Amino acid sequence: MKHEPITLGEKLAAVEPKTPRFNFGAWVRNTVFTVLNLSFLTAICALPLWWFLMRPDVDSNIILFFWLILIALWLFVYPRCGITKPDKPKIHSLLANDHLGFMRDLRLDAKTVIFDGSNIYHFGHDNGLDAQPLGLIAHQLRVEGYRIVCFFDANIFYTLNKHGAFPSDQYHSVALLEDIFGLRADEIYVVPSGVQADKYILDSLKHLPISFAVTNDKFRDYAKKYPTVMKGNQWRKGVMISKNEIKVLQHRLQNPIRLN
Repeated sequence: MKHEPITLGEKLAAVEPKTPRFNFGAWVRNTVFTVLNLSFLTAICALPLWWFLMRPDVDSNIILFFWLILIALWLFVYPRCGITKPDKPKIHSLLANDHLGFMRDLRLDAKTVIFDGSNIYHFGHDNGLDAQPLGLIAHQLRVEGYRIVCFFDANIFYTLNKHGAFPSDQYHSVALLEDIFGLRADEIYVVPSGVQADKYILDSLKHLPISFAVTNDKFRDYAKKYPTVMKGNQWRKGVMISKNEIKVLQHRLQNPIRLN
């Protein structure tokens, strides 16, 4: 009986590549080049030794000429005699770049909220609230029983420093984001430098059955790549401020989030 995955780590577990069929032609080729490689290498070592010990009545320039030819032939053969290594199993980027290691333990049967951390932070900053909206929404949804996963772009530290959230000499760490946003360490995922968090967010939604994203980004550039994720209007919930209250669109919060 096939074991159904329980956690995200089990679902995304690396699959060992299938053992390739025996390729007789490739085996012959590798064998020939290996024999030639050993032969030329032996000749390269033996020729100067033979000339030094036997002192044949042969012009040394001729010996040098043949020795250089052997080296040239060996340099041609050597790169072609390698043994093909089996492919390494690929690890999904969600797990490979999860330095805190909490993603693999996410249960597939748990309701999860995927935050577009950088996007919601910018929304808060544009409204003069900085980190407050993200922290308050995460807290309320956590109280409602949701598992929180918050993705940040790698430049979040630069952005926070630019906005005066912490001094320039402060060490960049997950603990810093915990303090600023009121999140737990196992809720924070900073994506690698040079890539956007968008793909990580959509991949998480794709593989976590009971989940939705909190973001004001509509990810239109990814519609063709993630058609099943972006189907309908329930996969993402926008955020707005109305009458001094933070609202998560298309989601009824159990308790309203009012601003002081």
